[in-house]
Amino acid sequence: MGFTETVLGWADTFPWLADLLQNPLLLAMGITMLTTALVAACVPGVIIPLAFSSGVLLGGWAGMLVVVTGALLGSQLLFLLARYSLRDRVHAKLGSKLDRFDEHFADRGIFYIIGLRIAGAPHFLVTGASALTPVRAGPFALATLLGFLPIIAFTATAASAI
Repeated sequence: MGFTETVLGWADTFPWLADLLQNPLLLAMGITMLTTALVAACVPGVIIPLAFSSGVLLGGWAGMLVVVTGALLGSQLLFLLARYSLRDRVHAKLGSKLDRFDEHFADRGIFYIIGLRIAGAPHFLVTGASALTPVRAGPFALATLLGFLPIIAFTATAASAI
């Protein structure tokens, strides 16, 4: 019995699950919303399992696009939340101790974010630290996209071969 048959066997208990699996658009929207919520909630280690699952269920390109979109939305949501709720408090408390860090990040922050994302640094640390710096939301989103894209693309396309 395969994965789909097992899940469709649950249709008696969860009738909406069968509808979800048979409609690719609903499935894609569900995975995107799940990814957004889990990334924004700082749940560790969710990107690879979600990319794998979406690659199996939706195929390589569609699965990759769905998870990249969700990860980008979740990261942006967390970035903006941290920026507007913590940045002023942290700068008021630490003052001039952050000046050198801010100066470095203003010049090379995008490259730091890309490198840390590719290296697999904890998501909440990269996003939280970036929110405390002068990096704007647009460049942060681009750096996050470029940092997440390799592992999501690799995982989703490899999973689509299963």
